[in-house]
Amino acid sequence: MRAERSGRPCQETAAQVVTTTDAEPTASASTVDLMSHALAYARAGLDVLPLTPGGKTPLGALVAHGKDDASSDAQLARDWWVQCPTANIGVRPAEGVVIIDVDPRDGGASALVELTRPHGGLSPTWTAWTGGGGLHAWFRAPGPYKRKLCRGVDLKGHDGYVVAPPSLHPSGTRYVWANDLPIADAPAWLVALMRKPVAPLRPALGVLGGVASARADDALVGVVARARSGGRNDALHWAGCRAAERGSPPALVAKLRGAGLDVGLPADEIERTLASAAGVSHA
Repeated sequence: MRAERSGRPCQETAAQVVTTTDAEPTASASTVDLMSHALAYARAGLDVLPLTPGGKTPLGALVAHGKDDASSDAQLARDWWVQCPTANIGVRPAEGVVIIDVDPRDGGASALVELTRPHGGLSPTWTAWTGGGGLHAWFRAPGPYKRKLCRGVDLKGHDGYVVAPPSLHPSGTRYVWANDLPIADAPAWLVALMRKPVAPLRPALGVLGGVASARADDALVGVVARARSGGRNDALHWAGCRAAERGSPPALVAKLRGAGLDVGLPADEIERTLASAAGVSHA
């Protein structure tokens, strides 16, 4: 059910905006058509939600459940921004998409450079500059994800959201897109850094050990089977490293080999990748 239209949501948040904004928006800034951008995101399949004008928190008068009310329903988005045209735009990433949120004020930029330098830095991907001088870099990667990648760098997945351009930062500066690239598949080394460690299953009965092992095998094979074009070799390498950490069980290696063939990787490339993964794990 759509919320009843009224002018109250913006009025209720006006005091909060004043107390959190260092400078009043310029006249040109106030004329930005946030509704058009919110509708464009929704029509592209992104889940959007209205945030407080000039702020980062969900506009409770319209989305009582916060990020969980985010929707790609363009008509619902239109209703929200009709009621509060100056509402900032929040976007909730889809399952399998993670956003690297860099805050330079907490040393995030330098920490991320040091973390990614051995790998040549982050791959080019859809990226926005935040109003606070940071950035949001979007990647496709299997979860679950850690909350933080390193100092000053958070990870935002489907259980969170980010502020999207051209929203207004509390500083008075707008969020802007740095490029119009597609969302890139995260390379295997980045996936490994972002993924939350999963506690090993410890079944009480020995017979369940085989069940737990089979589930773990299926999870690794699934990473390869769901990999997108351009990231399949990286996915196979990552899964091969995890298999090697478990002693490279022949049955699991055979499943990974089969999954690589199923997604179109050449047989010789599969063998080189699995051999490389085994070498990295035992280095």
